[in-house]
Amino acid sequence: MFGYQNFVDTKGLHITKDTTRMTAQLIIAIIITLAGLVSITNGQFGAKHSHHGMRGDVRCMYCTPGTCNNVTGTCGKCLDGFYGEKCHKTCSNTCMSCDMADGKCTTCMNGWFGADCNQECTQCDTCDKVSGTCTACKSNNWGDTCQNLCEDGCQRCDVSTGKCQYCASGLYGERCELTCDHCRQGMCDRNLGNCLYGCNDGRYGEKCEKMCTKKCRVCNQNDGSCIMCEPPMWGEYCDNRCPVNCDFCNVTSGDCLECNPGFYGQICTNACNNCLDGYCQKETGYCEGNCLNGWFGAKCDKKCLNKCLRCAEENKCMLCEKGWAGEKCDIKCPERCPTCANDILTGDIMCMECNGEFKIPEKNCSCSNKKCTKIRESTGRGFTCADCAEGWYLREGTCCPCHKCAGGNQFCEKNGNCKKGCEPKYFRATEGCDQYCDIPHCTWCESFYGHGKICKGCDPGYFLSKHGCEPCSSKCKGGSYRCDQKTGRCLDGCEGGRYGDKCDSLCPDKHCPPPVCDVQNCLTCDSSTSPIAKCKECSAMYYADKGVCKPCSKNCGKHKGLTCSGFSGKCYGECRKGWKGKRCDEEDVIKVNVKICRGHCMLCDAMTGECASCHPGSWGSRCNKICPENCRECNQMTGKCAVICSKNCKRIGKESSPCNTVTGECLNGCEEGWMGKTCRYRCAGNGSCMITRKPIFETIYFRK
Repeated sequence: MFGYQNFVDTKGLHITKDTTRMTAQLIIAIIITLAGLVSITNGQFGAKHSHHGMRGDVRCMYCTPGTCNNVTGTCGKCLDGFYGEKCHKTCSNTCMSCDMADGKCTTCMNGWFGADCNQECTQCDTCDKVSGTCTACKSNNWGDTCQNLCEDGCQRCDVSTGKCQYCASGLYGERCELTCDHCRQGMCDRNLGNCLYGCNDGRYGEKCEKMCTKKCRVCNQNDGSCIMCEPPMWGEYCDNRCPVNCDFCNVTSGDCLECNPGFYGQICTNACNNCLDGYCQKETGYCEGNCLNGWFGAKCDKKCLNKCLRCAEENKCMLCEKGWAGEKCDIKCPERCPTCANDILTGDIMCMECNGEFKIPEKNCSCSNKKCTKIRESTGRGFTCADCAEGWYLREGTCCPCHKCAGGNQFCEKNGNCKKGCEPKYFRATEGCDQYCDIPHCTWCESFYGHGKICKGCDPGYFLSKHGCEPCSSKCKGGSYRCDQKTGRCLDGCEGGRYGDKCDSLCPDKHCPPPVCDVQNCLTCDSSTSPIAKCKECSAMYYADKGVCKPCSKNCGKHKGLTCSGFSGKCYGECRKGWKGKRCDEEDVIKVNVKICRGHCMLCDAMTGECASCHPGSWGSRCNKICPENCRECNQMTGKCAVICSKNCKRIGKESSPCNTVTGECLNGCEEGWMGKTCRYRCAGNGSCMITRKPIFETIYFRK
């Protein structure tokens, strides 16, 4: 039940209670409407009509399907809850249905009665529409108004006579005065008391009134012969003992079925290794739970590295002893933080808690009250720092060091930011110049959506690409330092015998003079002494056009493996359907006036053509803009790239994204051995895998 609510809907209808019926009616009406409004298939759209009338017409929304006049909008019959010639009026909220002409109630909602269904039944579940007499009670009551209680022990009785129909659990008899205590689940026959689902352990007989023999846990419900003995006994009379270290064995043969904790094997003679709870599988010895600290493997018989508490491989630790970090637990935490973690992307050591006078773990416990120059008293907090020495700034009532400000840390502002910018190779992630640009050959980094860094400029002799900073070609004229740092194009041309923007291609023919070689895909160059190299014959899939090699039309059909003439570009085979001409570059189509979603648009508006959904990798109202580099999907309105989930986020089933696509926060927690909101930190410490702060940053650096 939704309960009772008071609100006004968008059409101004005042709804006072029992929204369940109204919700169901609206859902049915919306489904009927949507079924006939618009059909979009393969990027095309158009209206769909019905011989019953136009279901897409809002006027017919509350008509019973197939009864709406498509000219006048009048209905032959209304959906429950509506009335009127066009079914545009709503019945009273206590009516299930009402007369189509005058709206008078014909059927009441459960719990209501009277000519107008405006009188409420008291304790009834349902009642007579005219008299209000109860026809069913909500609990173990009976009577015209459910005013009487059923007899003690009776779970439900006749609403008119009060005669018991069902006894409470564990009772039987005409007045439910007899007990069947030993029946399983307390269920027995109402009249005879015979147990319906068998006996509790140790009992047998029709009413489970008899006891099994001593040391017998379960016996035959009819003759009392033992089926299961109390561990560790076996035999017809449970007088034989199972083998040593065997907890449970076959009642007939005595073969061991389950070993005592810490043992395995056919007769439980083998000891489990280093299982945390002591249990291992009887047949294999594999531990059923985790291993003891310092051990790994199916049988927990392999030793982790020194100072490693938990590992899955010998040389990769997931949890180190307190005070140590790193994949091999060989990095000692700084003295100022007793517990630390190793950032898997940057290799930096991050403090998880601070020692003594040091404060703020997310600042790597570098903050202290020692640099406080002014103290003030705060209500409820005692004395706190109010000002700091030069080169330090105030944060959370203590002093934190400024970091790598250009010209010196004396140019640090009170919020920790640097007035003159940062020293070379440093940039701001959260405050000040707190991050080092360690991308190889990168001189200028910027924060990447607050979760890492991205290179924006390279050292001399390198250019920026999607893989980072790549070296300029050594074949550039004037040396590798002479290239465009954004594109890698050689600024002064190429050395002899080379051509291309990056001078990465060899001249193909002896007739191409080295100083002017710049024709790609050329087999034979023009032998003239022109200062500009021209091609006479091109390689396969290309043809010569005014000395330049152009690709054959993609609409050419192949003939004997060839596409087009290397001299003229004429297609050897037939053109593909819809194209004509010697080079198959002329359209051969019949144009019709059909609206089609263009380009990367998956779904578009029928009137404007504006895209409602783009293919992955594109964005914009026409899906004609490309997402940023390295971005698979981006926001259709802003083009901002969605955050990439950490591979350490725990996944459930086949869900596409286990993290928040805006913040990167893992929705289902982390895989074992990882911590942090985005699961990018290895656990460290005394076995606890908790993070008590937000990380300063997390590096995302793409490589291929």
